Amino acid sequence: MDSKPLVSVRGVGKSFGPTRALHDVSFDFHPGEIFAMVGANGAGKSTLIKIICGYYAPDQGEIFIDGEPARFSTPQEAYQKGIQTVHQIINQGVVQNMTVAENLALADLLAADGGFFHRPKAVKRRAAEIAAKMDLGYLDLDAPVEELAQSDRQMIAIARALASNPKLLILDEPTSSLSDKEAERLFTTLFKLRDMGVSILYVSHRLHEIERIADRVGVIRDGVRGGILAKPFKVKEIVTAMVGELEGRAAGRKTTAVARSTPRLELVDLEVEPGSPPLNLSVYPGEILGITGLIGAGKSELAKVLFGVNRAHAGEVRVNGVPVVHGSVRDAIKAGIFMVPEDRSNTAVIPDFSIRKNITLPFLDRFSSLGGLLDHGGERREAERMVRAMGVKCHSESSDIAELSGGNQQKVIVARWLSQDFNVLILDEPYQGVDIKSRHDINRYLTENRGERSIIVMAADLDEVLEVADRVVVFNNGAIAGEQPYESLDRARLLHWTTQSPEDLRVERSS
Repeated sequence: MDSKPLVSVRGVGKSFGPTRALHDVSFDFHPGEIFAMVGANGAGKSTLIKIICGYYAPDQGEIFIDGEPARFSTPQEAYQKGIQTVHQIINQGVVQNMTVAENLALADLLAADGGFFHRPKAVKRRAAEIAAKMDLGYLDLDAPVEELAQSDRQMIAIARALASNPKLLILDEPTSSLSDKEAERLFTTLFKLRDMGVSILYVSHRLHEIERIADRVGVIRDGVRGGILAKPFKVKEIVTAMVGELEGRAAGRKTTAVARSTPRLELVDLEVEPGSPPLNLSVYPGEILGITGLIGAGKSELAKVLFGVNRAHAGEVRVNGVPVVHGSVRDAIKAGIFMVPEDRSNTAVIPDFSIRKNITLPFLDRFSSLGGLLDHGGERREAERMVRAMGVKCHSESSDIAELSGGNQQKVIVARWLSQDFNVLILDEPYQGVDIKSRHDINRYLTENRGERSIIVMAADLDEVLEVADRVVVFNNGAIAGEQPYESLDRARLLHWTTQSPEDLRVERSS
């Protein structure tokens, strides 16, 4: 581009313990452009954003603003330099026990003179001005934010960010909770800001959205810059840049012949939620099924239904040919359906527990005697067995799990569910924040120890699925767009199914 960048990152690197989150990443953000950043879960997008906005300090590299080096100790320092961020977690962008007006005028309330706190009319007047720019006049300025819908909270955070007249506006998944109408209103505002010379860094998994609004696309893969795409581009090109090209089959991969006997798991007209398309799918004994698709395609929603976190709207789940109804995680575990969830930190790891307790916790009844006493020796031996089998790097099974790297924590969570017999094991984005060696270790154990059990690996990164799956199913907009056995894999066809628009997908399914 002809213009000089407003903000640049040069050679940025960041590690968390032994895990390398970013390595030598460089991007330029120019005035008057919407720069979209894409990458699979765990690719490093959020880490880079947090470095730019002052939440993390980089281990290597520099940030430049208007050509001058800048180093931030706090997000406030980045804000003062004109970098404004709306983070993905909506409730981090609002103060829930404050009113709409106070949230919209929060920057003024926090100003050095503090006079705004004693001028409620001025607060409401300023809030009304900010709300008007985003057509939020329908909101009650006196209402507590905690009473609002998630989409309204998101719009408040965005409106407040825009009110600061930022040089670089960073939006991390800004439409994740917005309706189509609200998203359109946001896009109209972003186009106006772009025309005014604002630089916008836009992160989203909705690639059709990016195809429409972005001027350039930057790709991050496994913590490394994967390339830049400039307009015009299509969704398929973005996906190819994200997941790479596959030259034939993965080196050395051999799949296991799976007998099409009674399915270990069968979905019959299963509707995950109201309005979602019915799913019909079978997973066979000894099969590793890979389910891929873009983030938001419906993989995690299916996983939560199968594991009893959410209830299905309609249809049937069968295990070994027998219909099962589970309204809770406990019911799913009794049916032999286990899951490694997507969000390891918040829904899997118990940070105050030892490695042993993290492995055995769901199955303590199996280590208990008739009198209810816990067999500590049996529990310890089982944890030691799984630690050795999974190659967990630790001092001992009694060490705190918080001492481990992300990859080794993930091995412990996988070990938790592999330690006991099961019918179906679901792994939802199991490689997030996991180094390549840990990923290979997990896949090796899954492949060598599957037996007659069924395993489902869900990942947006196609390469991660292809490394371990016997068969690949593509999800798109909540529906099964197609499937292929590994032996006759057609990468182009998989990408086609992945990148179809919802409208084209409906037409193809109906033809």
